[in-house]
Amino acid sequence: MAGALVMIDWTFTPASLWTLVGVLLILSELALPGVIAVFFGLAALIVALLLFFNLPLDPPAQILLFGVLGAALLLLARNRLKPWFRGQVETGGVGSEVLPDGTRATAQADFERGVGVVLLNGVRWNAESSDPIRAGDPVWLSGRRGLVLLVRATPPTDSKT
Repeated sequence: MAGALVMIDWTFTPASLWTLVGVLLILSELALPGVIAVFFGLAALIVALLLFFNLPLDPPAQILLFGVLGAALLLLARNRLKPWFRGQVETGGVGSEVLPDGTRATAQADFERGVGVVLLNGVRWNAESSDPIRAGDPVWLSGRRGLVLLVRATPPTDSKT
């Protein structure tokens, strides 16, 4: 059959259209992360699944079900699932990153009048210390005031350096 032409049926069923809409909405979450479109994408996939199993839904009922399911999923699950989409930060009691006392960092420059910059886990932090600290010196976290780390030049007695 050298000259046979294969014909592809490009007609869409309502279930396949809802599946396409669902997949596109879920993929749009990658481009515009707001953790909203994914829930409407899931709602579209649920409508597609119901249609696949021949649940008799006319187009207005499909649209209504899509809207209600999307809104319900958004309201019920968004706060629980948002960390999965955005990356969860380990937090303490007031929402600050957990940086335990005794954590080691490195001074990036000489501290002048007790103020300098340290590198901790690849991130530059403003820091303060009452100890004399020079560029390249190891320092140890002794506290935190907002976005400023309080450091000391000597390790704590129980620190493993």
